[in-house]
Amino acid sequence: MAEMITRNGAEALIPEEAVLSLISGVRKQSVAMQLMRRLPNMSTKVGKVPVLEMLPNADFVDGDAGMKITTNMAWGKKQLVVGEIAAIIPIPEAVLDDADYDIWGEAEPALIEAFGRVFDNQVFNGGNPKAPIEWPQGLIPTAIAAGQEVQAGAGRDILEDLNNTFADLEENDYDVTGVAGQVRLRSKLRNVRDDNGQFLFTSPTSGSDNNPFGVPVHFVGKGTWDRNEALAIAGEWNNAVYSIRQDMTFRVFDSGVISDDDGKVIYNLIQQDMVALRAVMRLAWQVVDPISIDKGADAFPFTVLRPLA
Repeated sequence: MAEMITRNGAEALIPEEAVLSLISGVRKQSVAMQLMRRLPNMSTKVGKVPVLEMLPNADFVDGDAGMKITTNMAWGKKQLVVGEIAAIIPIPEAVLDDADYDIWGEAEPALIEAFGRVFDNQVFNGGNPKAPIEWPQGLIPTAIAAGQEVQAGAGRDILEDLNNTFADLEENDYDVTGVAGQVRLRSKLRNVRDDNGQFLFTSPTSGSDNNPFGVPVHFVGKGTWDRNEALAIAGEWNNAVYSIRQDMTFRVFDSGVISDDDGKVIYNLIQQDMVALRAVMRLAWQVVDPISIDKGADAFPFTVLRPLA
């Protein structure tokens, strides 16, 4: 059943700075956005990102009168296509009649969590049929398909497993700039001990100084990815980019109907004395992986640490 909130003057509940506040909040909620590189806001639905596809050469000059070599560089373009994330919150008018009830204060954190979760789920897992077909496949299945996976438990502890994951990327000339991990990774880090049996990490948290090998670890929320597929994913995150379209909107409706995916009417705003708050966020993301001398032809800038079966 569709969920709901409520009044005709409800737009006054939404502060003028709500758009920037919500975008900022979603960025803090979304692990993918914290790790990825943000591009300037898009002004159109489709944009392109230049990607280096041919490297220049250089060589010594042969003597005082030797000829200097000429060289070339080439760029390709990766497409950024905007997708839309939206939510509608129905609100019974009786609720809005209570002047002491901060509807926006209740709605804002819920929207932030919902928007961040759906974006993270698509970036990490992919597979949402409603996302733009031009978006990349999820990072986890793409890395696994490329053979870039390390099995947890192969090392003596989780630190050695993470080191092996980093090494898998470094073999292809990538620098590991961050790790996204399930919440259960935190307890595995806490349990790492030195030779005297003392804990190395007392309270590993997102962005803390206790991150292994100086690499920041961010812990994803519940339901962000399949716990059977990945314990963590490490990568050179500047190769994953996103951009926000500057037309995020909030609108309150006091008439119309709200239907489910099958067209069945769930709420009739006029008949049920309700209003509905609609929030829309439009953004795009892409994997841009410039050519490198040392990296393999099929290399991918992310490696998955697979959980124990």
